Amino acid sequence: MSYSDNLSSKQDGVTLRDYNHASKLYTDNNLKFAPKQKFLYHCFFAVDPSVGDIVNALTEKYGTEIGMLVKSSELPRYTAQVETKNKYNRKKNIQTSIQYEPITITFHDDNHGVTTALLEAYYRFYYADAWHGDNPGAYSKLDGDTTYKGSARHQYRYGLDNNISVPFFRNIQLSQLSRSQYTTYTLVNPIITNWQHDSVESEGNSFMQNTITVAYEAVHYTRGTVEAGTDGNPTGYGLVFYDTRPSPLSVVDPSNTSSTEDLAVKDTRFITVPTEFDNGTIAYQSAAVNPNYSLRSGSINENIGGLSNIQFPKARGTGGVNDITSASSVSISSVNTTIETSSSLLQNPEKLNDLAKQAFKESYLASGGGANTSGLLDAWNNLPEGEKEVYRQQILESAAWAVYR
Repeated sequence: MSYSDNLSSKQDGVTLRDYNHASKLYTDNNLKFAPKQKFLYHCFFAVDPSVGDIVNALTEKYGTEIGMLVKSSELPRYTAQVETKNKYNRKKNIQTSIQYEPITITFHDDNHGVTTALLEAYYRFYYADAWHGDNPGAYSKLDGDTTYKGSARHQYRYGLDNNISVPFFRNIQLSQLSRSQYTTYTLVNPIITNWQHDSVESEGNSFMQNTITVAYEAVHYTRGTVEAGTDGNPTGYGLVFYDTRPSPLSVVDPSNTSSTEDLAVKDTRFITVPTEFDNGTIAYQSAAVNPNYSLRSGSINENIGGLSNIQFPKARGTGGVNDITSASSVSISSVNTTIETSSSLLQNPEKLNDLAKQAFKESYLASGGGANTSGLLDAWNNLPEGEKEVYRQQILESAAWAVYR
C-alpha cells in the first residue's frame, strides 16, 4: 500500500486520526499545555490621584476604561550585558548588568477622547508648555524677544519647570488570561519616553490610535485565579462593560461516573486550576519567605555560607546595620536536603526542625563547641527563636535550590 493510500484508508471505523503525542500534550488536563491566546489580556494603569487635578475624569470616571482601550501591547523584554573573559584560557561568560527594554502600547483613539486625554494629561503633568501655549504673552514675537523685558514679560515657565515631585503612573499592569488564571507583569516606576497621536488622511479605511513607548526600572510577576469586582484580580477586571452571565462551559466533574467521556481528562486539579508559580502580591518593602515561590524568595534573616564574620546585605533590606548579616563558617549546601522540597518541609515542621539542628551542629562544632550530644542539645534549646528560624530558612533555601542543581 502506498503512503497516500495508507493516509486515506479507513481503519477501525476512523477516517482521520491526529498524532497521539500532540493530542496528549495539548488537549489533556483541560488544555493545560496548549498555547495561550493573544487576545485574552487585561491592562490596568495605576495613575497617581494627583493627576485628577489636571483632567479630573481620568481618575474619577475613566480610570478602568483606559486599560480596556488598549489595542495591543508588548510584554516586558530584557537584555543581559555579558562579557566574555579568559579563565586560564577557558572562555567564561559573565553577566555585568541587565537592560529593561522599552515596550510599546497602542490605544484605540476612542470617540469620547479618553486615551487622547491621557496623553494630554501626561504632557500637562510634566511639562509647563501646555499650560500657556496659547497665551500671546508667552510665545508672541510681535514685539521681539521678551526674555529681558521685565518679570511681567517673562513670568512663564517652560519645559520640566512644573513643580512635579510624584510620578504620573504608580505602575502599569499587563495581564494575560487563560483557563480562569491570570499572569500579571507589573512595570515598576514606568515613564513614557515617546507618545504620539495617529495621522489623518482623506481616504483612510482604518481606525485612529494613540501610541506610547514605556521605560521601566523592574518587573514584578504575579499569578492567581481571575476574580471580578472592586477587589478582584487582576486589578480592574470585571468592573465595567463585562457580560456577567455565567458561562455554560465548565470542566467535567470526575466524581460523575455516569459520564461516557474519557476519564483521562477528568482531573480534579483542573476543576479549580492551581497556581503553582505565585510569588506573592506586589510589595515594595521587606517580605518573609513565600513558600509558593520555589527559588530564592527574599528571606529577611538569611544566613549566608562562606568565610566567617564577613558582612553581607540582606535581601530586600532598607539599609543600616539592621539589614546586614554575617556569613557562617558552614555552607548551606552542606546539609543534605536533596531528597526534600521546601513545600514538603513546610508541611513537616518536625523534619524541618531536625534538619535545622543538623545545620546548627556544623556551625556549633566549627565554633569550638563540644561533640557530646547533651551539650549540643542544650546549646540548641538555649538558642533564641529568631536564630533557630535562621537555620530553618537556611534549610528551606537549600531544598529549593536542590531542585535546580
